[in-house]
Amino acid sequence: MCGIAGVISWRQQFASNRTILERMSACLAHRGPDGEGIYLSTDHEIDANRPGVGLVHRRLAVIDPNPRANQPFEDETGRRIVFNGEIYNFQPLRRELSALCPQYPWRTQSDTEVLLAAYGVWGERCVDRLNGMFAFAIWDPTQQSLFLARDRMGQKPLYWAAADGNGAIAFASELKALRQVPWVDQSISQGGLMDYLCWGYVPAPGTIYQNIEKLSRSSTLVVNGSGIRRGTFTIPTDVGVSDHSAAHARQLIINAVQRQLVSDVPLGCFLSGGIDSSIIAAAMRQAVGNSQSIHTFSIGFDDPRYDETTYAAKVARHLGTKHEQFVVRPDAAEDLSKMASSFGEPFADSSSLPTHYLSRETRKHVTVALSGDGGDELFGGYDRYRAMMMSRSLECLPAAIRSLAAGPITRILPGRHPKSKLTRLKRFLAGVNQTAAERYAGYLRLFDGPTLRAMLSPSIQEGLEKNERWLGELYNHFHTDNDPTRAAMFSDQLTYLPGDLFAKVDACSMRHALEVRSPFMDIDVVSWANQLPTDTLTNRRQGKLILRKAFADDLPPMVFSRPKMGFAVPIGEWFRTSLRPMLEDHLFDGRSFASSHFQLSAIRQLVRDHLAGRIDHSQRLYALLMLELWHRDQGNLT
Repeated sequence: MCGIAGVISWRQQFASNRTILERMSACLAHRGPDGEGIYLSTDHEIDANRPGVGLVHRRLAVIDPNPRANQPFEDETGRRIVFNGEIYNFQPLRRELSALCPQYPWRTQSDTEVLLAAYGVWGERCVDRLNGMFAFAIWDPTQQSLFLARDRMGQKPLYWAAADGNGAIAFASELKALRQVPWVDQSISQGGLMDYLCWGYVPAPGTIYQNIEKLSRSSTLVVNGSGIRRGTFTIPTDVGVSDHSAAHARQLIINAVQRQLVSDVPLGCFLSGGIDSSIIAAAMRQAVGNSQSIHTFSIGFDDPRYDETTYAAKVARHLGTKHEQFVVRPDAAEDLSKMASSFGEPFADSSSLPTHYLSRETRKHVTVALSGDGGDELFGGYDRYRAMMMSRSLECLPAAIRSLAAGPITRILPGRHPKSKLTRLKRFLAGVNQTAAERYAGYLRLFDGPTLRAMLSPSIQEGLEKNERWLGELYNHFHTDNDPTRAAMFSDQLTYLPGDLFAKVDACSMRHALEVRSPFMDIDVVSWANQLPTDTLTNRRQGKLILRKAFADDLPPMVFSRPKMGFAVPIGEWFRTSLRPMLEDHLFDGRSFASSHFQLSAIRQLVRDHLAGRIDHSQRLYALLMLELWHRDQGNLT
């Protein structure tokens, strides 16, 4: 796991120099404390046939930590690669490449060299053969072109910007590094801002900046003197299609964990005691046997509604792991500013705070941690999937009854705490009179339409409807077989999973130079799970049906019977107490982002309603606070 960056310029006015590259590298230092590599071409004259090339790499040494594997890594043809991530099938790929090219002069035991060799043999289609998480750039002097790629599930980030058509391209693992390039336009994108307020993050390919893009998951980019060409690659669809058994699920997951245990540095596992993380820990135990030690990590808080350490400890004892348990007393006022800096653009998922704390404490013991991320999206774990299923059965009710449920009944229900059953019931009833696409988008929505329109200045409301329709239109693309649950799961895999969940994990873990691997994202597991019949995944009572069967004998029954808690902090209560001064000082400061872009009267009403306990606006207020912290951080580049 590392940080990468670079600038390729076909015009002299956009050329980089060592100072620019060093500034980009400094912004990525936390991602790779084990080594720094900078390559700058020595060409004195830049033209369409010989562009200027600058590449940056910050290394977190995990596979073959020997300096011989440092990057930028060069092969005998002069191709150079900078690579962030892990290729889990690099060893069988190396054997295949050795058979095809018996004389290839292997110099390392790293997946980086295998990846560069794979490009040399298969070109752009090398990505079809990769099982892993990755973002990489290859400069090919024989073609005078740059090749960029991002993994299928969007676990590793890659940002890029172009100058004057195809005059130059710059790329980086983080926005802050990309902003060190003088010609990169940093104008705020109105569409990106609307996306953030709608969904809590800016979906790819957009960013908060007008002319900076995220490379989308499962995408490639080829750049040369003639222009920019975009490409995609797909998830294989031929992995155990006919076998829908729990036994097959169990073996696929154990195999995935086995592949992801390859490491030359200490490795452990996040363990919350929930289904997903417990299954990964159980699969680790099966993969390594009883003779090897497994290191597990959990984090807890003083509030029992947000503390899972008791459950994690029970699973750890059952599996016989060496368990580390951290109880954190957050310094949220200080840590929220750190989070804003880590993401580089506004990001509204408050679970980034516990992820930050867990990563910080885990890094004191290991360099790599496995996690259960992605299990919900693959195996039907979220409540909203069952809500979509149940709502379809209510569509046959008379319109008057549905309107009554969505209107007056919803308004009189008292649910205030975001985790309460009444709050969830209110959310469910509010959608029964909507289309399936509107209902699904509503479950993911941060600010609803009326609240957003009351808050936004008229001058920046243009185009809002397009942002609001985006997720529903994507849902309708998948809702072709009248299966609302599967359509929601596929939509989440394309949007929420890379845009929110993996963005959070990458930023929070790499801030502490911790590599987090997600075995559920193994391409064999994803391919197989995406072809399962929906009724093998979820019903109206519970999700992850096939996972429950697959690992029932490996884990204590309470893992599968206890309520799902999620990974959260009591941010709503903090806003009424310790964080209230910070919230009000940032939102209502005369220099705030809100004061120049929003109707402050509407925001004051949100704050008043939340403080009085009338409505829980915790996630909306968190989003507004993170927007302010990002706005302040823009002027404090390192």
